[in-house]
Amino acid sequence: MSTYLYLECLDHDPPLRAEDESGQHLKDLPRIRLEIAERVALADEWAEARHEFSPYGPFDQYFRAHSGAFLSHHRKCRIGIRDEYGDAHPAEAP
Repeated sequence: MSTYLYLECLDHDPPLRAEDESGQHLKDLPRIRLEIAERVALADEWAEARHEFSPYGPFDQYFRAHSGAFLSHHRKCRIGIRDEYGDAHPAEAP
């Protein structure tokens, strides 16, 4: 079953949710958590490449590009993960 997953900035009140999803299934949580953990490198990669080849840059993964875009604007913020049903998921592996 599909469960879209979104990053959100917890330093806003209420939290600011990404417009674009970072994953489509709960099995994507480990990848999303890794993207959050490596956010500076991912954000830099996205920022440098976003105008090349496509709106998402040279990323080979649709969802990775969405994470990079959001994290490039929230490099030092507390980041959470929330699914389309409103359920929060830990940003670090439980």
